[in-house]
Amino acid sequence: MKHKSLAHQTCPISRCLNVIGEWWTLLIIREAFYGVKKFADFQKRLGIAKNILTTRLKQLVKDGILQLDNTSGKRSQYVLTEKGRDLIYVLVAITQWGSKWLFPSGRPSTRLADKQDLLELAPLEMRSRNGRILGAGDIEFL
Repeated sequence: MKHKSLAHQTCPISRCLNVIGEWWTLLIIREAFYGVKKFADFQKRLGIAKNILTTRLKQLVKDGILQLDNTSGKRSQYVLTEKGRDLIYVLVAITQWGSKWLFPSGRPSTRLADKQDLLELAPLEMRSRNGRILGAGDIEFL
C-alpha cells in the first residue's frame, strides 16, 4: 500500500516519518550501525524480501541516510552518512523505551553499552538550555 507523502508537512515528526517511518527502514539502519554493509548481509540478517530491501536501500541512499561506497573494489557497500549516524539518538530512544515497556518479564536480547567501559547506557534525558532535566509535562509543542 502506497502511503501519502508527508514530505511537505510543517511538523518535523511528520517529515521524519516520511523518511524513516517504514519499519524495515529502521531495521536496515540498525543493521548498518551493527556494521552490515553488503546487500546480501542485510537480506540474510533481516530475512527481508530482496525486492523490498532493494526499494528501501535505494530510498535510504536517495534520502541521504546511506551512501554507496565503491572503493572496496568489489560490490558496492552501504555506509551511514553523517545524517544517518545522527539517527543513533532515535535508535537509542526506541531501544530504551522498548526495553522498559515491552519486556515486562525479562531483559531484551539487545542492550546498549559504552564501548570504553562496557557499562549500559544511562537513560536518555531531555534538558532545557539552562541544563534543567525536563519531563513530558515540561515540554510545549509550538
